[in-house]
Amino acid sequence: MRQLIKTFITSIFLFSLSFGFAQGLPDIRNTDYGFTKKVTKVEAVCYNLNKNPIQTVVYQFNEDGFIKDYYVKNLKDSSWEKIKSYYKNDRLYKRVFKHSNAKFNKKHYYTYDEQGRLSDEHISLKNGNKDHVKFEYLNDLLHKISSNVDETVITHHYTQKGHLFKKVYAKKQADKPNVVSNHFYLENKEIFSYTEPKNHYKAYIYNENVYIGFELIDDERVKSKLDRGIQRFNQEAPKDNLPFNLQKHCNQTWQFYDKNLDKVIPFEIKIYKYKKDASGNKIKYAEAIVNIKTKTISSVSFYKTTFNNNSVVGSTVFDKNLFSEFKEDIKFINIP
Repeated sequence: MRQLIKTFITSIFLFSLSFGFAQGLPDIRNTDYGFTKKVTKVEAVCYNLNKNPIQTVVYQFNEDGFIKDYYVKNLKDSSWEKIKSYYKNDRLYKRVFKHSNAKFNKKHYYTYDEQGRLSDEHISLKNGNKDHVKFEYLNDLLHKISSNVDETVITHHYTQKGHLFKKVYAKKQADKPNVVSNHFYLENKEIFSYTEPKNHYKAYIYNENVYIGFELIDDERVKSKLDRGIQRFNQEAPKDNLPFNLQKHCNQTWQFYDKNLDKVIPFEIKIYKYKKDASGNKIKYAEAIVNIKTKTISSVSFYKTTFNNNSVVGSTVFDKNLFSEFKEDIKFINIP
């Protein structure tokens, strides 16, 4: 996931689209959404630069940490979507999607194999059409996801220790070769990707408080250097023998980004603010989206997180001091 709040009407559909053709197993736990295990509810309100609220989002989790309700509303046009999840024996078996425009309503049903692994996702659309997503496993790890939704097959590749290091997307096209893209992962974060044969190079930086997604221009010297890095990654990652972790890799990628501003095109930049709970877990309580063209903040979201002991971190009320901090933070990010 994915400039979520840049186009607000689009954001209404993003959550449901992620389940229209799953890129992995469905997200069901609070930790799958980036929250801690003790979170029961997360509320977020997004504001424009005039301090007017333009979007609300609510996640609600049951006592076992499984998501039960998701709600997002676009306050500009009052469009909304609600998603309710149902479980049996701690297994997701149904999701019901309701939308302000009823033609987008749908239901997802989930079935499992004898080992208790998700095997099929059946989607019933409002217009009567049926979609199907199939999950296949190898060595008890998710290996392949295929769907009739867009004729795409996603193959997962793992290290010797069972860590995901690559996904390969193959999309069928009528009377044309398949479109194949390679996506590389480190510590469950996508770090770079490209589309075969060798184009649309993208890289991602995950700093403690900043996220940057950028694309490389068509420069043979830079791409040659990146190709060597990809080749090394493909050789060493399967053996769990990479000489860097996610943090070190992102630090190096950021250095590359800063040194090659004439060769990079950022397409998404976010700035975060966190607090830590008693256990040292990071709790996000504010997020800013950067307008890359104007090099300014385009919108800011504030989060209110409720825990299972009823304690609360953050507020959805507009915080002018935090907004001022974001405007200062952006000065330290190079944007070409």
